[in-house]
Amino acid sequence: MTLLTVGQLADAAGVTANAVRFYERYGVVTGHRSSTNARRFPADAIRRIRLARAAQRVGITLKESAAILAGIPPMSPDLDRWTAAGTELVRIGRARIVQLQSTVDQLSTLDFLVQPHQS
Repeated sequence: MTLLTVGQLADAAGVTANAVRFYERYGVVTGHRSSTNARRFPADAIRRIRLARAAQRVGITLKESAAILAGIPPMSPDLDRWTAAGTELVRIGRARIVQLQSTVDQLSTLDFLVQPHQS
C-alpha cells in the first residue's frame, strides 16, 4: 500500500498541508504515524479530500462528508461503495440547492421584511 506524507497528499489533492490536517481533524482522512513519527496517509486520501472539497462547495459540511466516507474502508477497491458515497453527496447537494433557491426566491421579493399587522 502506497503511503503519502502530508506534503505529498496536499500536493496531490490540491490543498495545503494545513488543510490536510484540518480534514484529518474532521475525520475525512485518517493518517498514521510512521516509525519516524511522521504522518502517513493511504493514497485514497486524495480522493476523499477531493470529494469533501467538492461537497463543501454546495454547502455539505466536513462532518457530513466524513460520515458518508466512513463507510468506505481505506484503500477500498469497491467501486460500488465509492459510487454510493458520491450518489449520497449529490443527493445532499441537490437538496441544498433547492433550499438555497427557496431562500433566494424569498430574498428577491423582500416579503420577509414586511411583518404582518398585529392588532
